[in-house]
Amino acid sequence: MLRLLAGEAARRFGEHAAVVTGSSVLSFAALDRLSDQVAAGLAHRGTRVGDVVALALPDGPEFVICHVAAAKIGAVAAGVGARRTGLLAALDPALVVTAPGVLPPMPAVDVVTLPLGAGRDTGEGTRPYDPARLGGLRRAEPPPPPLPPDPGRPVVIAFTSGRTGPPKGVVFGARQLDAIRARGAGHRWGGGDPRLVPHPLGRLGFATRLPVFLQTGRTCHVLPAWSAEGAVRVLRDHRLGVLQGSPEQLAEILDGGEDLPRLSLVLCGGGPAPPELFQALRDRYGVPVCNRYSCTEAGLGLGTRPDDPPEDAEVGVGRPSGGVDVSVRDAAGRVLPEGEEGEVLLRSRAVMSGYAGGRGDRAAFARDGFVRTGDRGYIDHRGRLRLVGRVARGPRSSA
Repeated sequence: MLRLLAGEAARRFGEHAAVVTGSSVLSFAALDRLSDQVAAGLAHRGTRVGDVVALALPDGPEFVICHVAAAKIGAVAAGVGARRTGLLAALDPALVVTAPGVLPPMPAVDVVTLPLGAGRDTGEGTRPYDPARLGGLRRAEPPPPPLPPDPGRPVVIAFTSGRTGPPKGVVFGARQLDAIRARGAGHRWGGGDPRLVPHPLGRLGFATRLPVFLQTGRTCHVLPAWSAEGAVRVLRDHRLGVLQGSPEQLAEILDGGEDLPRLSLVLCGGGPAPPELFQALRDRYGVPVCNRYSCTEAGLGLGTRPDDPPEDAEVGVGRPSGGVDVSVRDAAGRVLPEGEEGEVLLRSRAVMSGYAGGRGDRAAFARDGFVRTGDRGYIDHRGRLRLVGRVARGPRSSA
């Protein structure tokens, strides 16, 4: 799917920016062309269908190019990033793509270190992405021929944040990515507004939503390392209309006291937020503030809408909609009526295939396909899901 979407996005959007990092701009045409060349390079190194390609890379264009390249040959992209390289131990990767100084020597693993010093960002003006940063990983030849469609084929491993336990690798296949694409883009091409990506690219918000970004032609502004100062600079310099982030990120931006006159919407997700934060964001920027809720394992979740009453985001995380089912159950698995507290479970076509390595799969699912979030809550009299805390065990909530 990513192969077809990348090609069609290149045809439709051409030199329009797909990824912007500092002054470097990777267009949709370049993303498709360079990921073809990296796919050829991966195949030349012996990477096969189903192999895990681990991306121990800083967030930026190389991460996205390699992610798409792995999908083009049927490999599974696992974005561990440059700061959580301990996650490699649970992956058994066929290949690790990294940057200088990120990994210690790994003699038993095939490691490709990209020369990311090439085309260093000067911060002056904008310039096209420099393919020299991909080093010898790319080959100027066509990639292997397309694979036959297989909805169950694994495509990506997205990682939980590790906020409530050790990070887990969550496996998504073509079927789940297509469900996420259908929810985010439907049948339309284009219309995607530019956004600042607030979370690491190996997390759910980017790793599984890349098909949406390709189909809608969205420009993703990526910070190699998130900071409130850097986020505000990007929002202001590029006149972005949407601010999204975790409660902690949004609170830090608020504390900076900067004006963001172009904002039209704020999206909060990735963890519980106090009502005071939503009120302060509305007062400061004068725009709707929406609450987003899911867990990595669920793929899709809930959220309040810009036209909902402001109170909805302060007390809840939205209503079931868009093919996402919500169930609140007691410890024995019985479905609880409105108003009674229990564990929150989610179900949709985007629910994960399982965990990398298969450990914990059985405990994560109910018999009817709902996935356990590990969050405790209830459905109120207005149909809103309200969260009240955590249960003893379970996956963590996530943007």
